[in-house]
Amino acid sequence: MATTMAQVKPRFYWSSVALAVIAVQALPVFAVETRVSSQLRTSGYAYQIEEFGVAGTDDGLALLISPSVNLALTSKVLRTRFSWQHESLFYKDSQRSGRSFNEFDFSNVFSLYNDRLSWGVNAQSTYRVRNTQRGIFNDKITSSGELSKATSYGTYLLLKTASYSDINAALRLDYNHSQYDQPGVDDGLPAFENDSYRANVLFASRDRSQTTFWRLEGAYGKTQREQLRDYDSKAARALFGLPLSSRLSVIGRGSYEYTDNNNFYQNEFSSYGGGIELKLGRVSWVNASINRSTTTRLDEKEENTYWATEFYLAPSRRTSLEGYYDRRYFGRTANISGQYNVRALNIRLSVTDTVQTQTSLDQELIDLGIFVCPDNAVEFTDCYRPPSANYTPQPGESYQQVFDVGVELDQELVLRRSASLALGYSKRRLSLNVVLNSTDTEYVERGDEQRSQSVSVRAGWRLSERSRVSSTIRFYQIDYQFANREDDNILMSVAYDTTLSEQSAVSLSLRRTERNSNIDSFNASENRLWLTYVYTF
Repeated sequence: MATTMAQVKPRFYWSSVALAVIAVQALPVFAVETRVSSQLRTSGYAYQIEEFGVAGTDDGLALLISPSVNLALTSKVLRTRFSWQHESLFYKDSQRSGRSFNEFDFSNVFSLYNDRLSWGVNAQSTYRVRNTQRGIFNDKITSSGELSKATSYGTYLLLKTASYSDINAALRLDYNHSQYDQPGVDDGLPAFENDSYRANVLFASRDRSQTTFWRLEGAYGKTQREQLRDYDSKAARALFGLPLSSRLSVIGRGSYEYTDNNNFYQNEFSSYGGGIELKLGRVSWVNASINRSTTTRLDEKEENTYWATEFYLAPSRRTSLEGYYDRRYFGRTANISGQYNVRALNIRLSVTDTVQTQTSLDQELIDLGIFVCPDNAVEFTDCYRPPSANYTPQPGESYQQVFDVGVELDQELVLRRSASLALGYSKRRLSLNVVLNSTDTEYVERGDEQRSQSVSVRAGWRLSERSRVSSTIRFYQIDYQFANREDDNILMSVAYDTTLSEQSAVSLSLRRTERNSNIDSFNASENRLWLTYVYTF
């Protein structure tokens, strides 16, 4: 799990403090529910590391002492979450020396008019692996010197019409700053900063069965890169439909896209076409069209005639599947998003392709769904799926949207195609979560490519009201084509957790990681055993 630590620029820091003071002064007006919890976590680790070509093993002991504080403020118009954590590491190991970390995660969302107007501010920092060739499962216990301190902060403003309005209109403005320091052990990447600006606008008729229906949307993005040239992108799409009958409509559509990194990656794409749309049931529909496109890459122009389709299928309240198959300047494009929800089972499907810097793509996470998490949860396995749709979180619990993060962290411009399937099952004492992912990353500015497939399985079994057993298996197969290297990475862990009282808990965990590479010098493995005691104040 990624850990967080904040380091923000003074201007933003004092602005955030001022906003927080104003918000706190206004709290009595909004009848705010406040939850504050603090915790002291102490862990003792024993580990053994084996590396190819190194005689013997790297054996050591570590002690981790970690106090933390969690604050949550909730009202009809305000949702604030703040968590701070300090970690001090002490070693009995000739190769490692003590280190300490301070981390926090802050988010504040202020909304009015039934969420039609929302303003959010966030700040966080994390220690992350930037270059997975050094070790995809590296963490602070045995590899703290190989982790980069990643800091980010940002804000967004969202305006949208009400769900009952005949017009579906929305405007969202985003700003995000990201900063990545070079770790103590060189990972092959420099320290760098990025500033990302995004604007999205939507204006559409809400009912596609009216006399005419239409949809206009546009997007603008700019990423300012410290080490590389800035990247700009613009996109617009339009759709107009005229019903011929209650089920059938004729449609006209067009699109435009422009990208530029002030270098050789400059593309302009435009298309137009027409077709038919078939309405299926009350809200479902599917259309198909024949289109003509023009693509300009620097001084080269290419024209194509192609077919495209777009669909939205919702056979029940629990099931939906939407997406499109179209064309962009780099070729065919597909986007699919689907979900299936019943009381015990949740399935989510996602297929995307995106051109953006790696740092911006890292914000686009795999949505695993809604889970119930304790306020002091530090791992995904601490959370569980709601036992029913009407479940009310108990004191000290809250609903949270859970995501699975990517594995790379770079400032380069990439074309990334990704497909993922997430499955969550929870019934009685068993909870099971499975994530399958396949990603193809093309580094467009240097002509390299990287492919990865991963499987993640998390399972938990509640032995009693006070104890449970959990296990995790993660497998990553990564093909670094530019380095002629292929790695198989696997993590296996099992843990026993028991609650001693309302304030204290203890857990015993065992973990093994392996990296098997076609280049022998990168082969390595680690065994780790640790005991953790947690006291909540």
